[in-house]
Amino acid sequence: MELKNILLDIKAQFNLERKMVIYLGVGTAAGYREPDGSLAQKNYHQYPPFLQHLKNTVPDLHLSIILIDPQQEDPPYMVKDQGLQDNNDPDNQAIYTSHDQTLTLYTLREEVYTEPYTNTSGRDITPLLREFNQFAIENNILFIYHNFTGRDNRLLAEYFDNELKEHLDHIIYGLGMREDFGCYFDLTSEASFYPYYFDERGSIKLFNLYYFIVNKKLNCIQQAIRRYSIHNNIHNNNIIAKHMDTIITIIKTELINVILQVLRVVFRLIHGEEIKEFDKGALTFTCMVGEKRGQCLQYLTNKDYVFLYDFLLNEFGEKLEIIVIFKQLDITGREMLELITLDNDPFKWYNNVKLFV
Repeated sequence: MELKNILLDIKAQFNLERKMVIYLGVGTAAGYREPDGSLAQKNYHQYPPFLQHLKNTVPDLHLSIILIDPQQEDPPYMVKDQGLQDNNDPDNQAIYTSHDQTLTLYTLREEVYTEPYTNTSGRDITPLLREFNQFAIENNILFIYHNFTGRDNRLLAEYFDNELKEHLDHIIYGLGMREDFGCYFDLTSEASFYPYYFDERGSIKLFNLYYFIVNKKLNCIQQAIRRYSIHNNIHNNNIIAKHMDTIITIIKTELINVILQVLRVVFRLIHGEEIKEFDKGALTFTCMVGEKRGQCLQYLTNKDYVFLYDFLLNEFGEKLEIIVIFKQLDITGREMLELITLDNDPFKWYNNVKLFV
């Protein structure tokens, strides 16, 4: 069964009387087993604990799970674990359902890739992901995607951010706050759960900090926290606190490992210095996506290094805005970055990070 046919089957099951959730996992073969052959919850890529929690606590919920992996075991681990029924037949392959028909599992044994990654092999599913996004938007459905193959989920998430914007509270790319974990991370961590509430139409909405970042609504975070905290107060507050700690850690890591390196290289170009071999990779600007990356490459080609540096300060400065809000600093994200990079020796910039983060 191809992914486009899986989407058609999911659409056919859509029912306004039920809350539909779609989860698409890539690289979900149950490879890291416990000595007894079981999967620890923290490694349950096929059925992440957050989805289990939703399924067990939200009435009238229909969950569709799509597992994509060329090495996916046959049948998938969760078939036996969850007592799913085999619905396979020559015309309807690799489909399993729960006894009450409220959980449907699809398996696609294929290698896939998406934009904007540069190392590609297999089938490009980006156009189909757009169709999943559109279906979720039109019907107010919760759609969650995660790639467990080691790719940085943040790149794909940022690739779709401007298309999704106001829908980032029910379309999630990258569990664990988009942190770059590699293949394995703790799915039982509070960073892998999301506080949720039901809107006026009864649809599930998640507390996603990137919703506020992308839509430039950071000043609305405290109001949103109060709204989400009404539902299961203590648990939600703990998750929100963990999300905030996690996103600051993510931004600090990116600031040290990516942002300052890119700025350092462009700073040296401005001053006519030779670029070291270990820094040349920064000039591919893979930390940017879409038009922003294209703009950086154009500035580089034209040797407009000062304009490039200013453009980067603006773009990277926006990422630091959330730290400004959380720490209640009386500066902008760009101003913070300008203060960090004030010294003429770029390697001294790293000592300045601890003044703010």
